[in-house]
Amino acid sequence: MRKSFLCFTLFVTILIIRPIYSQQVKGDSLTIDEAIKQTLSNQPLISEAIEQIDAVNAKIKEQKSNYYPNVESNLSYVYIGPLISLTFPGLGNFDFNTLNNYNMNVNAKEDLYDFGRRDAAMELIKSYKLSAEEKVNLIKSNLGYQTIQIFYTILFLEKSIEVKNEQINTLNDHLEIAKKKVESGSSTDFDVLTTEVRVASAQNELIDLQNALNKGKIYLRSLIGYNGERPTNLSGDFTINIPTINEDSLLSSAFSLRPEIKLARENENSAKLSTQVAELGNMPALSVGLNYGIENGLFPDLKVLRGTWAADITANIPIFDGYKTDARKEEAEVDLKSSTQEILVQERKIKAEVQAAEADLKTSISKLNTTQVQVKHAIEAVSRAEVQYKDGVITNLDLIDAETALAEAKLLYLQVLYKNVVNKYALDQVVGRVDW
Repeated sequence: MRKSFLCFTLFVTILIIRPIYSQQVKGDSLTIDEAIKQTLSNQPLISEAIEQIDAVNAKIKEQKSNYYPNVESNLSYVYIGPLISLTFPGLGNFDFNTLNNYNMNVNAKEDLYDFGRRDAAMELIKSYKLSAEEKVNLIKSNLGYQTIQIFYTILFLEKSIEVKNEQINTLNDHLEIAKKKVESGSSTDFDVLTTEVRVASAQNELIDLQNALNKGKIYLRSLIGYNGERPTNLSGDFTINIPTINEDSLLSSAFSLRPEIKLARENENSAKLSTQVAELGNMPALSVGLNYGIENGLFPDLKVLRGTWAADITANIPIFDGYKTDARKEEAEVDLKSSTQEILVQERKIKAEVQAAEADLKTSISKLNTTQVQVKHAIEAVSRAEVQYKDGVITNLDLIDAETALAEAKLLYLQVLYKNVVNKYALDQVVGRVDW
C-alpha cells in the first residue's frame, strides 16, 4: 500500500511539476501569456478592425469641418460682346460694358444655428467609434480564447502521447516475454497474438493522438503568426486557481463586461442618435456669408479693376422634401427597436452561456477527486498484479489488463485536468473577466 501511494504521488508530482521545469530549461518555449500576446499582435482580423476605428476617426474629422467657415475663391474671365457704347456730342464716347471681364473673389460662409443638427450628427459618429472599439474587443476576446483552447489542447495531447508511449513500451516488453516463453515451449502463441493485437491497437491510438497534435500546432501557428517551419514548443501546466462560483455575481459581471452586450448597447445608442438626427432633418438653418472680390466693368471706368464686397444672412427653411425626412425617421425608429431586441437576445444568450460554463467547471472539479482515486487504485492494482504474476497466480494477459487500466486512468486524469483549465478559462470568457 505504501509503495502504491508513493507511485501515485510521484505520477501526480511529475505531471504538475514537469512543465514548470521544462519552462526553465527551454528558453525558446512559448507560455500561454506569450501565445495570447503573439495572437493579439499578429492577427490580421484585429488589424482590420482597428482600421475601421481609424476610418471612423476620419469621419469625425470630416464632421468637425462643419463647425468651421467654408472659404473658397473663384477666378473667372468672361468675354461679353457686342460692345455697347454711345457718343454724346461734345462729351465723347461712353461704353456701357467691356469686352474683357475679370473677376477674382473670396467667399466665406458660416452656419450660425441649425437647431442642433451638427451636434447630433457628431454624437452619432462618435457612437460609431465606440461600436468599432467594442468590435475590436470582441475579436480579441474570441481570438484570445481560441488561443487558450488550442494551447492547452496541445499540452493535453503531448502528455497523452507520453502516457500512450509508456503503455506501448510496456506492451512490447510483455510481447518479448511471451515470445521467449513460446520459444522455450512453456507457453502457446495465444499470449503473443493477443499482445500483438493490443500493441497494434495502442499504436493506432498513438497515431491518432499525433495527428491531432500536428493539427493543433498548425492552428496555433496560424493564430500566433508563426511560419510553417518554425517549431512550436509550449511551456505550461494544468494548475489553476478555482474561482468562487456565485451565479448572481457571475451574471452581473457578464452583463456589464461582455463585449457582445457592450456592442449591443452601443448599437442601441447609435440608433437613438440616428432617430434624433432624422427628427432634425426638416429644421431650418441660419447662415452668414461674406464675399470680397476684385473685378472690372464698374462705372465710371469699366476697364479698371476695383475691390467689391458683400455680406448676407440666409435662413434656409425646408418646406417639402418628398417625405424624405419622414422615411428617415421611420427607418431610424425600426433600427432602434431592432437594437433594443438585440440587447435582450444577448442577455439571454449570455445567461445561458454563464450557466453552462458554471456547470461544466463544477463537473470537472468534482471529477478531479474521483479520477485521482481511480489512478491511485489502478497503481495499487498493477502492484498486486505484478506480485501475483511472479507467484504464478495470474497470467501475463491479466497483468497487461491491469497495466492497460492504469494507462486509461492516467489518460482520464489528464483529461480532467485539461477540462478544469479549459472550463475555468471558458467561465472567465463568458463572464468577461479576461482583459485582453
